[in-house]
Amino acid sequence: MRKNPNLFTIGEVTQAVGITRRILLHYEECGLVQPDVKNGPTGNRYYTIDTFVKIRTIRIFQNLGLSLSEIRGYFDDSVDLPQLIGRLETLRDELNRHIESLKERSNKEPQVKLVRLPQQTVYRRVYPASTVAERTALLHATALEAMRLYGTDITQRMYLVESSIARPKEVSFCAAVPPGSKGEYVETLPAAPALSLYHHGAYEDLPAAEKKLRAYARRHGFTPKGTLRRIYLEGPPQHKDPAKFITQVALPLEEE
Repeated sequence: MRKNPNLFTIGEVTQAVGITRRILLHYEECGLVQPDVKNGPTGNRYYTIDTFVKIRTIRIFQNLGLSLSEIRGYFDDSVDLPQLIGRLETLRDELNRHIESLKERSNKEPQVKLVRLPQQTVYRRVYPASTVAERTALLHATALEAMRLYGTDITQRMYLVESSIARPKEVSFCAAVPPGSKGEYVETLPAAPALSLYHHGAYEDLPAAEKKLRAYARRHGFTPKGTLRRIYLEGPPQHKDPAKFITQVALPLEEE
């Protein structure tokens, strides 16, 4: 018998959406979708274009990290939409950071850019340090303290150090902690404009990148706030070769 041209078979739907028959049947078990036509208890299933669009939407939400119960809540209006929007915005920001990092990895000629550093809650400890070895050890110690006391904020860059231009050996070691954290050494770094340069290479060469940023600020009439920030994107956890390290060097600026 010729099938209804307005209906899709389960095979057509799964092939178009890129899922398996088992996944679609699981959606049915979870109460997310039902076949529009079903020949008997275990017979062939057929779907209208509207149901096909719903299945496609379910798959998109799954790929964004939503659970099936959250997706069901979206369809029956029982989910907290502002909370859901917040989760998706957080995911978007995280994806943007990873995209930015990958672009910088492939960029062989980094350029100075005017950016806006985001507001960030950090666990901040200040110590005197002049060598890369000292800074590395103190940043590791600060990161361990922060993790044990507060956990971490995965929506932000995990580690950064900030030093005064006038007193370069006085260094603030910072680890990202969840917003709302309260306690000794917890601070919120305000959002601020900054000149930014991505440095590819060993940490010993970072002073040259910082010098380049300060020279750029002088030539173009920018007013630095008096600090330099090193934000670690890729380092020893990802690479053994220091030539592959990527560090964002930032020169915070006074608001105009």
